[in-house]
Amino acid sequence: MPQSPHSICMYKHSPPSTGFGRVHLFATLTLGLLQMLTIQETMGMGTIGPAAVCDLHMNQAQLAALTAAGFMGIICSSYFWGYITDKKGRRWTLLRTIIVSNLCSIASMFCISSTGFFVMRFVTCIFVAGPSFVAATYLSEFCSQRILVRTITHMYMFSGFAMISCPAWATLFLSPDFIDFEVELVGDLTLRPWRVLGCIYILPGVVAFFLLLHLPESPKFLMMIGDTQKGLATMEWISKKNTGHGLTDDQIQHMLAYEDHVRMRRRKSKQNVLRSMLDDAMPLFRKPYLGYFLCVCFVMFVLGLLTNGLGIWFTAMRNRCNMRQGNTQGMTFCRVLFVPETGPIMETEVDFEAVCDDSFKGFNNSFVLGAVYVALYNLCWLSLFCVHKKVMFVFSLVSASTFGFLLIVVTDPMMQLFSLVFVLAFPGVTIGLLGGALLRFVPTYIRAKALCISLMWCRCGAAVGAILVGSNIQDHCELFLLAIAILPLIAACMEGYLPL
Repeated sequence: MPQSPHSICMYKHSPPSTGFGRVHLFATLTLGLLQMLTIQETMGMGTIGPAAVCDLHMNQAQLAALTAAGFMGIICSSYFWGYITDKKGRRWTLLRTIIVSNLCSIASMFCISSTGFFVMRFVTCIFVAGPSFVAATYLSEFCSQRILVRTITHMYMFSGFAMISCPAWATLFLSPDFIDFEVELVGDLTLRPWRVLGCIYILPGVVAFFLLLHLPESPKFLMMIGDTQKGLATMEWISKKNTGHGLTDDQIQHMLAYEDHVRMRRRKSKQNVLRSMLDDAMPLFRKPYLGYFLCVCFVMFVLGLLTNGLGIWFTAMRNRCNMRQGNTQGMTFCRVLFVPETGPIMETEVDFEAVCDDSFKGFNNSFVLGAVYVALYNLCWLSLFCVHKKVMFVFSLVSASTFGFLLIVVTDPMMQLFSLVFVLAFPGVTIGLLGGALLRFVPTYIRAKALCISLMWCRCGAAVGAILVGSNIQDHCELFLLAIAILPLIAACMEGYLPL
C-alpha cells in the first residue's frame, strides 16, 4: 500500500540525527571515489578507444560501438543491482561489484581483438553500474534530511575531479614526450601505453574498496530488515565518531519506532526473482510517487542526453576546432567544425587508420570542462544553504539553454569554448541536485530502485544523444544545436512536478 502523507512525514523525521562529522566526510570521500570510477570507466573510453584502434584493427563503426559499450552495460544491469541492493544491502553490493568490475576492467585491457574488447567493456560496465548509483543511495542513509541533498551534491562533485584526471592520465600515458613503449608479451598481445592507462583508470575503485572496509552497512537498511542490534550499534558508532557521545534514550526509542515503521514495508515472498523484481518496483508507479517519479525520469533522460550524450563528443569537437587550419575569424562553431573554407581539417580518424600511432594530441579543453564542473558543484553546495532547490534547478537549466543559443551564433573562440562547457556542465550539476532530492523523497525500502531506474533513463538519454550527435550534427549542425538549446527549457517547465 502507498504511504499516506502523514507516514511520509514520519519517515522523513526518522531516524534521529547523529550530527555531521568525520563519518560523513569519510563516507563522502569513499563514495566520491566510486563516482570517479564510474566516470573514468565510461567517459574514459573516449581517450582509450582511439588509442586502441591500431592494435585492435578497429574501423570507425567498431570504435563507436566500443564507446557505447559502457552505457549499454549500465543500462542493462541497473535495475538488477537496484533490486539486489534493496535485498542484500548497500555495502554488500558495493564491495562485490567493485571487485568484479576492477578485475573485468584489467582483463579487458589485454584483449587482442575488437570483439573481445567490446564484450569485456560491456561486462565491465554491467558491474560498474553497481557503484554508479548504489554509492549515492548508501551515502544518503548516513544523512539526516537536513543535510542529505547537500552531501549528495558534494559527492557528485567528484565527477569533476574524474573529468580532470581522465585527460591528465591520458596526457601522461599517450604522449610520446612522456611515456612511449611497446613490449611484445604473448602471441599477438603487445603491451602499449593505452593498456596501462586503462588499468590506471581503476585506481579510484581500488582505493574506495579498502576505504569501504572501514564503513558499516547502512543503518537504515539494517533497521529495515529487522536487524535491530546491528542497526543500533551502527548508529551508536556514528554518533560517537561525530559527536563524541552515544545515542540518548530518546534517540534509541526513536530508532525503534522507525524500525517498526519501515519493517512492515519489507515483503517476504516466494515468487520467482523476475516477478519479485517487478512487484518491488510497483510502489513507485502508484500514488503518491507516480507523477513525481515519471517526471524525474523524463528530466533525467534530457539531462543525460545533454551532459553525457553531447559531452562524450566534447573532446572530439574541441580537437577538431583546435586543429582547424587557416583563418577562422568571424566563423560560428558549426562553420569551424564542418565548413572547409579556410583550409583543410586534420581528420584524426583517418590518421588512426593510416598509421599505428596512439600518441595523444593534448585535450587541454577537457581540463577546463572538469574545472568548471568542480566549481559549479561547490557553488551549488554553497547555494543550498540559502537558495531553494527549485530556484537552483530552474536557474541551471535556463543558463544551459542560454549558452546553447549563444553557441549557435557567437564567433569568438573563447566564447564558443565556454558556451559548450556550460551547456554540458549545468545539466551535469542538475543531475546531482535532482538525484539527491529523489533520495530524500522516497523511503528506504524502494530508495535504491528509485535511483537506479531514474539514472537508467539518464544513461538511455546519454546513449540516444551520442548516436544523434554522431549521425546528425554534421548535416544539420545549427538545427541540432537549436534543439539542444530548447531541451533544457522543456525540462525546466517540469519544475512544479518534481520532488524539489
